[in-house]
Amino acid sequence: MKLDTVTVPSFWKTEMKQRHYQIQEENSKLVVLFPGKNYPCDKPILHYAGISAIQSGFDLMVLEYGYQAGRTDLDIIDLPIVIEESKESIHRIINKYDQVIFISKSIGTIVAGEVHQKLGIPIKHIYLTPIKGTIDYINKSDGLVIYGTKDEVFNKELESQIIVTNNRRVIEIPNANHALETKDVIESVEILSSLVRIYMDFLSGK
Repeated sequence: MKLDTVTVPSFWKTEMKQRHYQIQEENSKLVVLFPGKNYPCDKPILHYAGISAIQSGFDLMVLEYGYQAGRTDLDIIDLPIVIEESKESIHRIINKYDQVIFISKSIGTIVAGEVHQKLGIPIKHIYLTPIKGTIDYINKSDGLVIYGTKDEVFNKELESQIIVTNNRRVIEIPNANHALETKDVIESVEILSSLVRIYMDFLSGK
């Protein structure tokens, strides 16, 4: 496996160093990880999503947003900059791939949805713990929505706005919060194990 760093200048007076893992030459399949606002890609549910992608035969791009690279906070009015910088990062490698899947967390679900629209190519999604503003993007794309029944951001009322189809499903994780964890560590690890099985099934086309 080959690791390249895609270096992209950022509004936050730094450089984003996006990791691009290539498991073999001429691979046509790519997964891109979109972190949450305060949930980087090395945290459990995204870290293991990335490992699941590689084990399923996908190349992998792990995004870091400019404000994260600059070690500062995000002002929500700057979200369009995050979207544009993410699009630029992906645009540098996307042309070699025929099959693309975005896996996104929380505010990253909005970034992933908007980048998809800007790229204008077929992309499937795994939306992890989406937020209210993601609903329109979900209803325009194929894939999975995963959230916990004790998520303080996403709830049953928002889920009811999702148009479920054969190519768009919603999975509820009982008792899980916005991090898809509970107060019990054993239960949290069991949830993570369940998520990995969901990832692997989705990535294999089941």
